Parts: sequence; structure tokens; C-alpha cells
Amino acid sequence: MGPVQLTFASTTRLALFPEEQRRRQVLHVLGRVVSGRVVLFAVVDDHLHVVLLCEPEETGLAARALLLALRPVAAVAIAPAHVSEVRGRDHLEWLVRYLLEQPAHHGVAGHPALTTGSCFPDLVGARVVPGLSLQLAAALPRYRLRDAYPLVGLPTERIEPASNPQIRALGAHRLVTGAAQAAAAGPELGLGDVSVRVRTVAAHLAAQVGIPLDELAHALGTTRDATRKMGRRTAEPTLLAATRTWLALEAASASAGSAAAVAAIEAASARRAGKASATPPHRAS
Repeated sequence: MGPVQLTFASTTRLALFPEEQRRRQVLHVLGRVVSGRVVLFAVVDDHLHVVLLCEPEETGLAARALLLALRPVAAVAIAPAHVSEVRGRDHLEWLVRYLLEQPAHHGVAGHPALTTGSCFPDLVGARVVPGLSLQLAAALPRYRLRDAYPLVGLPTERIEPASNPQIRALGAHRLVTGAAQAAAAGPELGLGDVSVRVRTVAAHLAAQVGIPLDELAHALGTTRDATRKMGRRTAEPTLLAATRTWLALEAASASAGSAAAVAAIEAASARRAGKASATPPHRAS
């Protein structure tokens, strides 16, 4: 079983996933359709890159299954995947850099570490989508995760989960939006399972850090009684931890600054391009 890269684009290169809601839905499609096989991914408005661990005979089936599952999510017609072999460790290391730099390369708004289409939050434990457990360690043993931080404009220090005082200082609204990001829930919480997971985690963390019930209920848009009931549900430990890490990642990204991060990424990319004598084969996007 080896890594293979699939690239999906629209048939006309118009935006496939122009809204935040669509990009978050893509993550759930990946977790549902190719569960346990995703190594890396990058979603921007007009295309999707995904690196999978696949047996050669399974690649076509996985590409077809993803195409069918992505069609209802895409805003325009989506073309069949372009499939390319990952040729060894050097090529896969190059893909780590290439995919993590996609948000900066395509001018996606916001800090590159925080964009929904980046797999960086998943790599550092700041997001938990069912089935979307990245297999980078299996595909690329001994890869140092700290080497990924500068690729999204962050210093190499490990992100430590936000503490209770830090979360309390952020307030209920930031807690709820952070939990939604950590679960890849829609920007507007609805009634689905993912939204219930988010509300439950927010209720538990609010109780842990001392956010008043009324403040949380207002942020969730629910009543006091409904909010209190959420706190009685069992919260997922992995999503509790991911929410703390997401909030810490937001703080680290704010310190780094979006413009400075993009400038640093582009400068580093230009230096590498100047030194490179050859580029691993890929489909330019």
C-alpha cells in the first residue's frame, strides 16, 4: 500500500467550494468515504488535493467514490480525479510543503494555519472529524511535525492547549465558534449530529472554565434549560481536547499575524524555488 495523489477540479475551473459551508462539508466527505486512508489534503475554492494510502487496485474505486460523494457538495460540475503516483519519500515530503502552502499560494483569506481547507489543524490535533485521522506518520515515518509549522507561518514551538483562564478570558462566543471549527461544523449551528457535538463540548468546557450559563446560552442561541441539558450529555474527550488546541492555535496565529505569515511563506517558497534544480512531478494548481 502506497500513497497516491488525487486532484479534483471543476470542469470549467470555476469555484467548486466557494462558501465556508461547502469546504467544511468536504472534510466530512473525506472522513466518510476514505476513512483511515487520508495522508494529507488541501481544499481551496476551485480544487481539492488529497493524498491517500491505497493499494493500486483500489485507487480507481476510491477516486470514483469521492467523485460521487463530492458532486452534491460542489457548486458546479466536478471533473473526475487526476491521479498521480507519489514517487518516494522526497516527493511526499515535497507534497507536505506544497499542500500546506496552498492557502497562501491561492490567496485564501485569513491566517494559513486556520483556513478550513488546510490539513494543518488535523495534523496538530486542533480538529476532529469522524474518519479523518491523517496517516502522515504511517506514510512518512520520522517526519518531524515541527517542520510543518513554518509552512503555515508559525514558529516551531508546539501548540499547547488553551488553559481554563485563557478560555474564560475569550468568552462564550469564541468558545462556541472554536468548538465549531474543531468539529468542522457549519458556521451556523443547526440540529444535526455535528452541531449537537459542538454544543455539548461547549457546555462542558464552559462549566470547566467558569463561563456563566446565561452567557453560554446567548452564544449558542438556546435557552438556559436547553443549555443545561447539553451539559448533562457525554462530551467526546477528543473534541474537548481539539477545541482547546484550536483556541490555542487561533492565539498563536493572531500573534504571528496573517499578512506576516503569508509573506514569510512566500519568501521561503521563493528561496526554495531558486535553489531547486528539479521539481517532483505534480499537477500544477
